[in-house]
Amino acid sequence: MGNKEKKTINGKTYRIAMIILLLIAITSLFFIGKNLYKYYVGRNAYNQLEQFTDDIGRAEGVGDQMTLDVDFDALTKINPDIKAWLFSIGTPINYPVVQGADNDKYLNTMFNGEINQSGTLFIDYRTQDPFNCFNTIIYGHHMKDRSMFGSLPKYKDGGYIDVHHTMKVILPDCKYDLKIFGVVTIPGDSELYKRDFNSDSEKADYIAKVKELSVVSTDVKVTPEDRIVMLSTCAYDYDNARLVVYGKLVKEE
Repeated sequence: MGNKEKKTINGKTYRIAMIILLLIAITSLFFIGKNLYKYYVGRNAYNQLEQFTDDIGRAEGVGDQMTLDVDFDALTKINPDIKAWLFSIGTPINYPVVQGADNDKYLNTMFNGEINQSGTLFIDYRTQDPFNCFNTIIYGHHMKDRSMFGSLPKYKDGGYIDVHHTMKVILPDCKYDLKIFGVVTIPGDSELYKRDFNSDSEKADYIAKVKELSVVSTDVKVTPEDRIVMLSTCAYDYDNARLVVYGKLVKEE
């Protein structure tokens, strides 16, 4: 084979390789753009729901003095599965919380019923009497744009909890401060995903285990007479890992 023929083959090989690389780049950009658009749709849908809230004190530093009023009548007309509204000052967390007939629907269904990877914050469907039982479990996605529960991993960083030590849980008939007292990383099948407690002793053991595993230490005192909330999202420390932020419900005066 002559040099001319070799050059021709090499030239064709180069062009084919470039075409393949170009197609890969175009395909990658397409999927990146598609995902970014889904994020945009999700953020926009939840931003629109903020019209049903009337808040005071969103500015950083207001702390426990913040308050939030929610039009549950209007929200119930959009989605009767609504149970609460969760709000954390200075963070993306400002969302309705629902409870469905299973733990699958709201993984990829937004509050307005549209299918989207953002899903909706939802209470474990097996939780009886949410926020009135000892342990209410709320799930949410760890979104890359920090939406939904994507900001919860920041609680593992030093100092974050000093600013964001309290969230708000608003129910149709009352409001609560959610005092953060624990941050743990556990398997998705951990025994800490416990809903039913038979005694105060079981509750006390549970609280002790959470505080033992927690990567943060707070002065929030939790007793078996209190009610707590698990905010659970995916973690990437190991396969099937979950990050859970725990809070104690304190009725707003």
